[in-house]
Amino acid sequence: MEWTSIVDCAYDCTITVGTATDTCACVIQLLDFAGNDLTVPGTVDIYFTSDADGQVMADVTDCASGTDGDLLELLTDYYFMAVSEADGDIDVTLDGSGADTVYMNVRLPNGKVVISSVITFTS
Repeated sequence: MEWTSIVDCAYDCTITVGTATDTCACVIQLLDFAGNDLTVPGTVDIYFTSDADGQVMADVTDCASGTDGDLLELLTDYYFMAVSEADGDIDVTLDGSGADTVYMNVRLPNGKVVISSVITFTS
């Protein structure tokens, strides 16, 4: 069977991590099969880990949506569903009070997990 890309579906993403102090702003850009920015709203799951392999769950004190997209908290401080804007953008602001180092993991509809660079809170 040959793999056929699904039009208007999040196939990949980039994660841009801002400067972390006691909070950290992150931007997720959902991409289609061809690597272009998504042009319709898309949904992904977001969870946090303490390891770069995305296997040891970690909590963040709070995770809130920014100006782009929205979040639905599924498991308090651990697991979220995110909905992008029509251009595939999702802004997320993390509150790292009580956390030291975490990684943001984005689980795409195809099962692929994209892991951010390390987020180290300084307070």
